[in-house]
Amino acid sequence: MPSLLLAVLLGLQGPDLSAVPTDPLPALEAEVTQVEVEHHVRFLASDELQGRPAVSEHSRRAARYLASVLKESGLKPGAADGTYLQQVPYVRTAFTAAHELRVALEDGTHLDLEMGSEFALRVRGEVSSGTYRAHHVRSAEDVPEPDPGVALVVHGRSSSVRSWVPEYGAGFGLVLVAGGQGLRKPRGLPADSLSPAWTEPEVDLPEEVRVYGDRANGAAQAATSITLTLHGGSEQVSDPNVVARIDGIGTSDNPALADEVIVISAHFDHVGTTKPAEEAAEGEDVIRNGADDDASGVASVLEVAGALAAGPAPARTVLVLLATAEERGIEGTKYFVKSPPVPLERIVCNLNFEMLGRPDPTVGGAGKLWLSGYERSSLGPAFGEQGLDVKPDMRPEQNFFMRSDNIVFVLEGIVGQTLSSYNMHGDYHQVGDDADGIDFDHLTRATRAALEATRMLADGRITPAWNEGEPKGVRR
Repeated sequence: MPSLLLAVLLGLQGPDLSAVPTDPLPALEAEVTQVEVEHHVRFLASDELQGRPAVSEHSRRAARYLASVLKESGLKPGAADGTYLQQVPYVRTAFTAAHELRVALEDGTHLDLEMGSEFALRVRGEVSSGTYRAHHVRSAEDVPEPDPGVALVVHGRSSSVRSWVPEYGAGFGLVLVAGGQGLRKPRGLPADSLSPAWTEPEVDLPEEVRVYGDRANGAAQAATSITLTLHGGSEQVSDPNVVARIDGIGTSDNPALADEVIVISAHFDHVGTTKPAEEAAEGEDVIRNGADDDASGVASVLEVAGALAAGPAPARTVLVLLATAEERGIEGTKYFVKSPPVPLERIVCNLNFEMLGRPDPTVGGAGKLWLSGYERSSLGPAFGEQGLDVKPDMRPEQNFFMRSDNIVFVLEGIVGQTLSSYNMHGDYHQVGDDADGIDFDHLTRATRAALEATRMLADGRITPAWNEGEPKGVRR
């Protein structure tokens, strides 16, 4: 890829999406068509996008495509800065060489332990090196007052450590856990890590070291001080949510509906590859394409949004959110809710779309949808009263209501539920979730049903409300 184009892709700044070449779009019609649905899915789930991992050039390429579709479909930019791309900030920590661990011993000597075979490291904050006084902990009574100059050397079972050490080491410089048996198989550097740049950690947690084998455990028993040297650093990076809007106009009876907002959403990221391509055997499929999860939901949102934008204008304002980083902890939607383009009190419902690509026989098969949390709000029954056949989730034990982007809205008290037809197929998060596994006739019919559901909300025919006692079972 030419360096100039790559730089533009990585930046993704500004509303002028025609400034760089774009991936081909289908011929966009005013109604939902199978040609468009299939085009969206096959592009997003193509091997070229390498499973769309968040904060990657592949994720940003997908975002540029989605923004282009929404723009060409007539939707307005929806991000607060007047673009289609709400940049979600992260801190990326990358390691450049093997970390070093030196243990000073009671007899005045020291041992240097080997990363990957004698110790493993978990970095839980900014990359930092240091030398710390060793304080040995064999019971909860041995834990001193927090001191950033102290390394807690914990001797005991892993299950005991967290109960012995308040907040697992908050306020100390290092936690070293001894007792691991046998040498570990040497490994390479830890993978790059990402952490949200928009939230402050609740507590400042030190690095955690675990040592393995007789030599390392012997060193831990006699440690007087520990020096940890880390090789790497942190940088600011970002990945975009794609946000667009259709302005509502209210109704003659209730013009104030124009100030109410419906958010329709899906996540466009997936989980990347099972291993780096250079480590794959010839002909080995390592790409987890994410066709059902959630290229199918994204395709439905694009089609629903395009049909709504074609008119007539809705009564309520509709925001489209195609979120990044759901697979990393629903981070894109969390950022959207923390930095919303409209006040949260204006948002009356989130209708989320996830895994609509394969029919579910438990709710009637092809074209049929179910609604997560059906029993929690007025939404599902209201769809039925309007003539739309949407079923309850037949697998409540899987807790889908809590596992998708809708839950972020629920935590703010907003009615948030997910339309799906996920049928518990075995390709979930596997390399088999590719476009050839999608039932495009079903997905097209399901998208038309999702369009009707969205129109009922957008036109003001349905006023979503929690049932008495809801939302319950969520952490606030």
